[in-house]
Amino acid sequence: MRHIIFIGFKSAGKTVIGRRLAERLGRKFVDLDTEIEKREEMTARDIVLKEGEVYFRNIESEVLREIVKNNENNILALGGGAAMVKENQEMIKEHTVILVTAPKEVLFERIMKRGRPAFFPKELSDRDAFEKLYADREPVYEKLATVKVENVGTVEEAVGEIARIMN
Repeated sequence: MRHIIFIGFKSAGKTVIGRRLAERLGRKFVDLDTEIEKREEMTARDIVLKEGEVYFRNIESEVLREIVKNNENNILALGGGAAMVKENQEMIKEHTVILVTAPKEVLFERIMKRGRPAFFPKELSDRDAFEKLYADREPVYEKLATVKVENVGTVEEAVGEIARIMN
């Protein structure tokens, strides 16, 4: 059985929509960052700050591989950068990939509410770092997506749209 895998920018709504879809379909929900945090016993942010992004991406790929190979019927939310790793792209392309989007300005505001992300390049302003990551990531997300949903209404509306598209 294929997994349903949510991708998209940080704060797009992957986790909340994925969790609600899992409840609706009676499937297990797995958040990749949460699984990494359990394994490493620290937050994803702290892992990046203490060990570096390369270390984090390696652990992320390893945990993703374990989940994809060892579990069936999961609904899985990836962190925003996970889909940028070639190895991860190969792992998820065999599954249903749902891209959760929102207007660019909405994403920026949601992200900055939680403070500057650890993965924003230090040499760039908040806005410039966001714009660079958005320009790099959005085309990759679009290419990988089987289904695309814009998260601008309620969670229930987004879940309903996904269910309608998938049926």
